Amino acid sequence: MDTSEFGFWAMLVFWGTALGSIALGISWARIKGRNPVRRAQLEKSLRRRLVAGEITPEEYDRRMAALPKDDRQH
Repeated sequence: MDTSEFGFWAMLVFWGTALGSIALGISWARIKGRNPVRRAQLEKSLRRRLVAGEITPEEYDRRMAALPKDDRQH
């Protein structure tokens, strides 16, 4: 392997690492913003707070309407 081949491979490794790091950072940031709690757990918590008198029925309805429609939270 001469020096021109080494430079070519070094450049490929550098750019591959740089682009891979950017892609990994973007995917991590997208996952970081998601809520890992399921809708059923959120509903149960809201019902418990309503029964305990921590929130009003109006607040309960408002928060239920704001919940995501399914477990796949975009």
